[in-house]
Amino acid sequence: KLSGDTMEVKRFLVETKRKKRPMALNRKSSILCQLYEKKHFTSKEFRRLWDFYDKDGSGFLEYSELERFLRDLTEVTLGEDVDEAEYEKFKAKIMGLIDDNQNGKLEAKELSKIIPTEENFLLAYSIQSQNLGAHLSSQDFLEIWCHYDKDCSGYLDFTEAKDFMKDMLKVNSVKVDLNNVQYLDTFFKTFDTDDNGVIEIDEMAAIFPVEERFTNALKQRKRFSKEEFDRLFDAYDTNKSGSLNAKQLPKMIADLNKSSKTNMSDKQVAEISGRLIQMFLNKDIPRTELSLVISSNTPQHGKQFKREMNEKRQSLMS
Repeated sequence: KLSGDTMEVKRFLVETKRKKRPMALNRKSSILCQLYEKKHFTSKEFRRLWDFYDKDGSGFLEYSELERFLRDLTEVTLGEDVDEAEYEKFKAKIMGLIDDNQNGKLEAKELSKIIPTEENFLLAYSIQSQNLGAHLSSQDFLEIWCHYDKDCSGYLDFTEAKDFMKDMLKVNSVKVDLNNVQYLDTFFKTFDTDDNGVIEIDEMAAIFPVEERFTNALKQRKRFSKEEFDRLFDAYDTNKSGSLNAKQLPKMIADLNKSSKTNMSDKQVAEISGRLIQMFLNKDIPRTELSLVISSNTPQHGKQFKREMNEKRQSLMS
């Protein structure tokens, strides 16, 4: 299913193209012409297109690379006889729709709004992190996590993890039968490092090149239960906005420390709060993201939970 942003971009491109005569397929635009011929690109097609324009392998389309892509896209959409004013208008519209961080560059995940790649959600993030040793931002990682953690539980059971593992294997070009449940089960166990029958967010973060401040922020998550988090969040979210600001957060962390009897010092509470505020760029922090980072929904010593999760996994394998 295409996201709302992707649908908006596709709708704009298709509607714009209808206003002009269709152009003949030529060597220069042959890759981009597929935009109007198919609903999504395969992983290989998306990677081939990205490498075609990202000549220096930086993980971004910028300067002459970006200009070349946008001019090719303009030609495919509007035709060859486009004057400079019309090109600049088209360019501004496209960049306004897909350049999320407004840095004048295009990342693979932003380009995927124009070139939707439904086969593998991880592909765009993989391209980004593979270039120049780039680290995923906290926001990027949380987007990845929430894509697979459908119920926002804070962990992936085997059903949710299957899609993640299949995408992971494709990205890394591992040639195995992706429907081999026994192989996926073995792969699952390599991620489930505490052997509690699920993959938790900190276990997934350990295999991605995520920025250090995010992995540091995850270190205290098992100190606080999801139930206690929900109770205190509701108390602090007095206007029911679904988020907390930078002033409310340290107070809530301090109260979590007291109610959970974790015996952290004031200095530790301040350090945790500071890391979280920095990680979320001093903006209001949404409930779901904050809950994922600082609380755990799995019992630390839950033998029954572990047994239930493993029984569920075994039933899916049979």
